[in-house]
Amino acid sequence: MKKIVTLFAALFSLHTIHAQIINFEDLTLPAGEYWKGQSPLPKDSGYQSNVGFFVNSWDTSFGGSWSGWGFSNRKDSISISYATNELAAIAASGHNNSSNYAVAYQSYNPSINKIKLPKEYQMGWAYLTNTTIAYRSMFNGDGFAKKFGGVTGNDPDFFKVQFTGWYNGIAKVDTVDFYLADFRDTNNANDYIVKDWTICNLSALGKCDSITFVLSSSDTGAFGMNTPAYFCMDDIQMIFTGVEELNNNSFVTIYPNPFNEYIMISNEANESLHAELINIEGKIIDKLLIQQHDRKSFVTTTLPQGFYAIRIIQGNQIYYRKIVK
Repeated sequence: MKKIVTLFAALFSLHTIHAQIINFEDLTLPAGEYWKGQSPLPKDSGYQSNVGFFVNSWDTSFGGSWSGWGFSNRKDSISISYATNELAAIAASGHNNSSNYAVAYQSYNPSINKIKLPKEYQMGWAYLTNTTIAYRSMFNGDGFAKKFGGVTGNDPDFFKVQFTGWYNGIAKVDTVDFYLADFRDTNNANDYIVKDWTICNLSALGKCDSITFVLSSSDTGAFGMNTPAYFCMDDIQMIFTGVEELNNNSFVTIYPNPFNEYIMISNEANESLHAELINIEGKIIDKLLIQQHDRKSFVTTTLPQGFYAIRIIQGNQIYYRKIVK
């Protein structure tokens, strides 16, 4: 079953947020190039970026074919040439104008459509966009695939990627769907094809040691999907799960969560405590001293949306509560 959840905050260490962001900037690639498994091929059939391993299959038959994960820094948002622009993002750069980003091409072998991860992390989010070729195909149509929406614009077309989390060889119940294009709304003004880097909340997958993906499209034929089976991914955030946080039966009540204009903290203990509001970079935004059986609030009207933590200091004990705006 699928679960749509509100973005939730990271788990924290004793001093700062423990998260890993896979941004592919640790990979070496000449400017304007891409790698899709061609020689030299790593012996493990894929590549490592930060703590993630991205599976790749390269077949030397017929001049070389590939599937799984490649990476790129191509900036061409126009060309639809498979020979030169196969692994280009329609956004013409990585997320936040970075250089490198990952590109996925669907294999019919599910074990190739995979990212391998450490068991100490749970999924947070990632940024996704279309490749130039896939975007132009859906926008204009091509020799194999239709123009999305059809002649009238009313065809309920879609192109989506579904992510599944795995742990110890068992698939998680909840999956995450991300629509790379969606024309299903009866109001054509709401139709879209993703062109910019767009956030995808992967938190419903929870703690995983691998993630697989499956692409699907409304435009299919006798040989499967006609829409080019690619998408791009960047800035994948994973959250360290090695620290216990305050539970619902603790001596502190923190609400609301998600918050908007304020965060209220009620101290139900028999001694005073300190509360600190911390952002995703681990920086302290505000502090409170809360006496026993009292309550105070952080004013948060000017804070941007995102992940935060409340750090509670009681004597020599430190606790955390994840919270999100």
